[in-house]
Amino acid sequence: MILLEPLDARIPQWDILNLTTRLCPFCGVENEPVLMRPDQLPVAFCNTCGSWYVARLPFASEIKKVYDSYYHNHRPTDLSGKRVSHMLKNARKASRTDWRLHTLSQLLGGINGKRILDVGCGLGDFLLMARSAGANVVGCDLSPEACEFAENRLGITVHKSELHSCSSSIGNVDAVVMKDLIEHPVNPLINIQVAYSILKPGGLLLLHTPNGGEAGTNVETAKKWVGFRVDLEHLQYLSPHTINWLSRKTGLGIERLEVFGFPDLKGKDKLPNKRFGITYSAREIAKNIPCMCKMVRTLRVLKAEISGEYCDPRLGSYHLFAVFRKI
Repeated sequence: MILLEPLDARIPQWDILNLTTRLCPFCGVENEPVLMRPDQLPVAFCNTCGSWYVARLPFASEIKKVYDSYYHNHRPTDLSGKRVSHMLKNARKASRTDWRLHTLSQLLGGINGKRILDVGCGLGDFLLMARSAGANVVGCDLSPEACEFAENRLGITVHKSELHSCSSSIGNVDAVVMKDLIEHPVNPLINIQVAYSILKPGGLLLLHTPNGGEAGTNVETAKKWVGFRVDLEHLQYLSPHTINWLSRKTGLGIERLEVFGFPDLKGKDKLPNKRFGITYSAREIAKNIPCMCKMVRTLRVLKAEISGEYCDPRLGSYHLFAVFRKI
């Protein structure tokens, strides 16, 4: 089995001597692993549904530890009052420019008054934007610090649990958003099935996830894909084939299916810095200067073009974006 070279400095330390064999998390078929990620977890490809997945799992308690301290240790994040002020100040502007929210609004015939659930909502960025656009919002997440931040600092109702444990409390919704979520859970299909059950007729399920289709269908193409070397808390990788398989399996109609963009690899090879104050304050000051953000972006593009490193963010195929409709 091929062991991939590390790229992401954040490599979870699993107990690799006590791994549990795992069938395909979507279709239940057993497949032989063909490569090993840098964290020494083996990955298999499923010809039936077109997904790649971690074929032997650590104990559930080990996986839970990652999310119990996700925003403090795994992905250290500024949770200060300055971040709250920044999020609240920019939510309305972001609600007019975020293309995912725009897609939901377009397909729902408007977002005002619609009820939106964000599964794996994190700190609540997307829900804050949706609320600014007039939606009624609710979230769920496993991270204690994220739930506390979203509820106590942003005033967003968030359930600290998996979707299947809180769906009855949430009730029916117009849209379920799973942004950078479906690649994480041990049982991703349950999330999709529960989402279907609480969607109103005509409701939407939005998925935004790394595109496992870039890994191809065999070890020779898979070993070249950067997705298996970063964000090692991911447990499965969907492809466009998987999206079509899920549509047939669940009865959800596909409204949108596209791939786009490049992986964000800046700083991946270094452990995250937990110091926020000076950097965040400087960023805040810059954002309050008229046209500063636009100027900085322009300078970055020019610098990248001169060095030959510029990539148009509209191109590429690292991300997979799908919207299903409950028929």
